[in-house]
Amino acid sequence: MANMTHPFDPQMLYELTDDGHIRVSGRGTSGIFTTEGQHVSGELREADPQLCVWVGNNFDPATTLSRSRMAGRDKA
Repeated sequence: MANMTHPFDPQMLYELTDDGHIRVSGRGTSGIFTTEGQHVSGELREADPQLCVWVGNNFDPATTLSRSRMAGRDKA
């Protein structure tokens, strides 16, 4: 699954879970957040919402269209 550490706090890891939430962990604590950064559960209650969006928008190439929907349109 997609994951990344926070660029300003590399001890905090943001990971996409199998159910589509973001698990944020580090410094002996963790929490689960939506892809918009809203707290769902866990001891850690604050997360960077932008990082939650970035990690949550990691599309699976196997299920994503490989061709742009704009491809093949007539140019004006």
